[in-house]
Amino acid sequence: MVTAAAVNSSAVNSNAGKNPLLYSGAFPRWSDIKPSHVQPAVQQLIAEELASVELLEQDLARMSANITFDRLFKPLTQLRLRLDAVFGQIDHLSSVVDTPERRKAVDAITPSRVAFELHLGQSKPIYNAVKQLKDTSVIWQKLNPTQQRIVTITLKDYENSGVGLPEDKKKRFNAISDQLSQLTTNFSSNVLDSTMAFKLLVTNKSELDGLEETTLAVAAEKAKDAGHPSATAESGPWLLTLDYNTYVAVLSFAKNRDLRKNFYIAYRSIASSGKSDNTGIINQILALRKELAVILGYKNYAEEKFTYKMATFNSASSLMEQLINDSRAVAVEENAQVTQFARNVSEDKGLELKWWDIAYWSERQKEHLFHIKQERLREYLPLPLVIKGLFQLAHKLYGINVQLASGALPVWHKDVQVYAVSDANSTKPFAYFYADLFARPGSKQGGAWVQPLWDAAKYWRAPSPAAAAAKATKAAASNSTNSRTASVIWTPSLAKAESDWLNSAPYQLPIAVLISNQNPPAGGKPSLMSLNDAGTLFHEFGHALQHMLSKSKQGLTSGMRNIEWDAVETPSQMQEKWVYDKNMFNSIARHWNTNESVPSWMFDAIKSLKTYRQGVSSHSICS
Repeated sequence: MVTAAAVNSSAVNSNAGKNPLLYSGAFPRWSDIKPSHVQPAVQQLIAEELASVELLEQDLARMSANITFDRLFKPLTQLRLRLDAVFGQIDHLSSVVDTPERRKAVDAITPSRVAFELHLGQSKPIYNAVKQLKDTSVIWQKLNPTQQRIVTITLKDYENSGVGLPEDKKKRFNAISDQLSQLTTNFSSNVLDSTMAFKLLVTNKSELDGLEETTLAVAAEKAKDAGHPSATAESGPWLLTLDYNTYVAVLSFAKNRDLRKNFYIAYRSIASSGKSDNTGIINQILALRKELAVILGYKNYAEEKFTYKMATFNSASSLMEQLINDSRAVAVEENAQVTQFARNVSEDKGLELKWWDIAYWSERQKEHLFHIKQERLREYLPLPLVIKGLFQLAHKLYGINVQLASGALPVWHKDVQVYAVSDANSTKPFAYFYADLFARPGSKQGGAWVQPLWDAAKYWRAPSPAAAAAKATKAAASNSTNSRTASVIWTPSLAKAESDWLNSAPYQLPIAVLISNQNPPAGGKPSLMSLNDAGTLFHEFGHALQHMLSKSKQGLTSGMRNIEWDAVETPSQMQEKWVYDKNMFNSIARHWNTNESVPSWMFDAIKSLKTYRQGVSSHSICS
């Protein structure tokens, strides 16, 4: 038996050896993290946190009549936040610097990760204690609204983790959960591989007639990276890839109809053939999700997921059906207008638009109606100026300063910037975020998102006294003839050490990661943004602010934690609307070279663009 006296502070609060994933310093050691670190880090993390779970379960058994919110949720919060801090780094790197070695490492730890989450989520002692807080009116009435919310959501989490299932169904539930985890990982990998596999080298510029100068410059830079050092935007060659920016550019601007068709079919058939074919995986995921939901007592997977949303399955379905019906006639008319416009301009009265024609002719109609071209608008939206205006808006709205962090902090790619956030009247940062804004086809997933990396809360990113005790007990057992599996053994002194450790946890600054996939600088110009790029950046920054400006006193409600997923979008939707505020737009829109302001007529046209083909857009989203 190991006493609390044997658990000294250096053992508890060490940096967990030399593995950078378990580093407990202020910032992740991104540049030091290698795929070879993943498996040993996860093995150590799970062993340490399993000891914490065992001690908590034993502690709950001894205080069943005197359970308090803090006695239960302080250790649960510590568990959750430390686990997410480590796994968050692993997941993030998988999404932005994918390699075969990293995939192999992640595949190796997936079963143990899923097994531990199921072990924690199906702990009867913990579930019963949470339920006791909810069911005991004397205790429940003393909890504040935040605490009551945490209890309610935690109960739902445990129930949706299968805690109440009989053993035969629980066994099947766990097997499905493990299989789904691997399938969803394989699905994402296949999408990335299939996207990366498409490369089209063009040497004849006439084949690219109509493409914007920005697209040609980026394609020339890609050709340079692929072994054509003399490539230029003017003379080529040009390497076209299947990243979203290139796809949209080709579909919207390329006069070459065969090129548009080629890109449309390639993009729409990503991961649908060959070794990256996701067809079978999709069918398996659908079947297993439905089976999992039915095991839990739901009619289908959608009904289960709606337990984490404000809306209900029925209300959301009714709204979508209403939108489909209300927008159908308008969508049909809008498509007819584009077809007639295309026939008039092409002087081909029999022209029938295919799927790869619609975006092209819609863009031509848009230019005709609003007298604005996307390439010209890009010239007025250089990324550095848009970022400057966004941060000025944050200062005005929220009383904060956002500036580049001082010092050479580790990053995972040379293009990543680190920003510090502080109150307007202070120079001391209260939050940080990493911005990784440029597309990297083949190694970085497409889209845009914010990942809360570390939470604003009091917790340790280090092993607990229970973990140190278990480690010492295991070492002692290995030197004896006793073959019994070593585990944590509850003692009053160890329980006190654990409690004191939790109560002395330091406050951790929140850190977020903001990801997008816009065109990088090319051809001697800064990254020039489309209107959609600017709106996306504002939107994602709204998510980042929700994480960083959190004032919650509870770690399990910090930032975006335990907020219904349809509610999470509210701050980001509000933030992106500022792009269309005239004063705001004028502050971010100046010509990248001449510093010329946007003409007033151009802003009026931009506002009008918001309603262009909204019938088609609404109908497509809901169909």
